[in-house]
Amino acid sequence: MVVILSIAGSDPSGGAGIQADIKTITGLGAHALTVVTALTAQNSLGVSAIHRIPSDFVTTQMDQVIQDIPIQAVKIGMLHGAGTVRAVAGALKRYGLQPVVIDPVMRATAGGDLLEPHALDLFKSVLLPLADVVTPNLDEAGILTGRPVASLEEMKEAAGILHGLGPDVVVTGGHLTGPCIDVVYHGETLECLEGPRIESKNTHGSGCVFSSAMATFKAMGFDTMGAAREAREYTRQAIERGYPCGRGQGTVHPPISPRR
Repeated sequence: MVVILSIAGSDPSGGAGIQADIKTITGLGAHALTVVTALTAQNSLGVSAIHRIPSDFVTTQMDQVIQDIPIQAVKIGMLHGAGTVRAVAGALKRYGLQPVVIDPVMRATAGGDLLEPHALDLFKSVLLPLADVVTPNLDEAGILTGRPVASLEEMKEAAGILHGLGPDVVVTGGHLTGPCIDVVYHGETLECLEGPRIESKNTHGSGCVFSSAMATFKAMGFDTMGAAREAREYTRQAIERGYPCGRGQGTVHPPISPRR
């Protein structure tokens, strides 16, 4: 059984965060371990409050699962604070975990900051160099690079900048106008994955699904390009299967795929 460790925040509405990671990893036939970094009070209309888990307890969670269960890949989502960034980076180095896929969760789709601004520099300098892949959307790529990212050319430029910090990069283009284009860059080749836009309001959790699928496919032996293609298709299916959940944005619905 392929085992994936998800390190992320909890979404009580069930659409994103560690709940989406569990659904995705399980749907792909793997086993999900979880380390919770923060509890959020949110629904389909937005995030109203965040309770950060103390960083020493995040470390304890990680130690307990890592020391007991062999892990084939790690997915990192919401970390929220600088202490948690340090704790997670310390564990990754201490145990030599890889591959590591980071979804740089900074803002909730429905509204709300999920990474404290003062933790950004630490996130970039300490955590990103430990990652195999980082999967920002346009907004996140803009925050990480400090420049606007709103076009295909700007996505390509951002991918190059972020790769300079260490990881392979997938800039997801779901917020582009026109066709949906993702930019994949692993230092030697830059490739654009293009497909028709899926018109849907039920997209809550799509970034979580994509990144946790990337981690799962990497654990199954795919290289970055292959994992990006597989994760993209899986996420598109999740969006197509999405449904309304509450009075605001609806949620994606990751499919159960044949066990690999």
